[in-house]
Amino acid sequence: MNSFVIDNVDLVLEDGIRERAAVLVEDGAIASIGDAGSLKADETVDGEGLYLSPGFIDLHVHGGGGADFMDADPAACRTAIRAHMEHGTTTIVPTTLCAEDGELARVFEAIIAVKYSDDAKGLPHIPGLHLEGPFVNPAEAGAQDPEYIKTPSREAWEKIIRAARGELLIWTVAPELEDADRMCRELRDDGIIFSAGHSRATYDEAVRAYDSGFTMATHVYSSMSTIVRIRGERVPGLLEASLLRDDVTCEVIADGRHLPEPLLRTIVRMKGTDKIVLVTDAMRGAGMPDGEYLLGSYKRGQRVLVFDGIAHMPDGISFAGSVATADRLVRVMTKVAGVPLPDAVKMMTKNPAREIGLSDRRGVIKEGYEADLVLFDGDINIRSVFIGGERTV
Repeated sequence: MNSFVIDNVDLVLEDGIRERAAVLVEDGAIASIGDAGSLKADETVDGEGLYLSPGFIDLHVHGGGGADFMDADPAACRTAIRAHMEHGTTTIVPTTLCAEDGELARVFEAIIAVKYSDDAKGLPHIPGLHLEGPFVNPAEAGAQDPEYIKTPSREAWEKIIRAARGELLIWTVAPELEDADRMCRELRDDGIIFSAGHSRATYDEAVRAYDSGFTMATHVYSSMSTIVRIRGERVPGLLEASLLRDDVTCEVIADGRHLPEPLLRTIVRMKGTDKIVLVTDAMRGAGMPDGEYLLGSYKRGQRVLVFDGIAHMPDGISFAGSVATADRLVRVMTKVAGVPLPDAVKMMTKNPAREIGLSDRRGVIKEGYEADLVLFDGDINIRSVFIGGERTV
């Protein structure tokens, strides 16, 4: 039996911090939790009084380490995944951009190849794919290439689903588009999670979408409709519907740049700590020095400038995803937004695990759960990462 103890740590649990604790890992799972020095195994890892939390789960990430999932290359996929693993991510949902069908199929093939490869055991888990588009509103394209944006049709979505080979997990769709609600109603029973985003939906259109089965809002505040005035009257949009609905979970890019402190605090005040999932929305510049990069594939990607901790479109006005990593999100939520560490960690672990149906085995430190664990200091600097009980960082 392969076993070891991570000793002398402060455990980040669902309801607080358990100081001076230890965790026994056996055969890739958490076997026992006790006081420091109380558990014995073949090997002991000295936690040095650091924090030990569940592994981070990123539901929306395009790339990192100089690679993008849209490169449609298994080697590039591994590079991006490893870059985020070094920052505490133990479960990752590769995310696509709007592209032509053939390119999307090649991207799916590359990611699926990595997921089921012989070396997948030493990498973060890949529970499925997140499709951001192509069914989005061109008026809220953001950094998406408008050339590949489409209107939903049964023929179009079924072609994409066939290419995804059962790996489609989350789909970001603009709910105001014709047939978007029908698409959601028909596909949600297949386990696909619908997230409203890149949208100019009115409040009423957003409410109808959430009533029809949309359950998430993609990178809240970014590329989504908010209050406009029509003949003097204020008309709310997708943002307000997403914040007000108790049954909607909001993605938040908490990199400290997309959303300033007051907006982060507003989201926490409106949604509470259970209905927020932190996401990086990272592109290939994550974990890399400032410079010029491509958002999307090397063949068709858009030029992006990375400086001062953010990825900018060449106009200098619009952001182009982010260069954030999961540890940065937790750091910003605690140090900038003032969220207690257990709650910030929950937004990066338990909450996303619940959204994608993994709450029975990942997202918390509990006996019987997978030993996906992250060791970090008080400034959320990652010291070690364990995936399925194996030390990977």
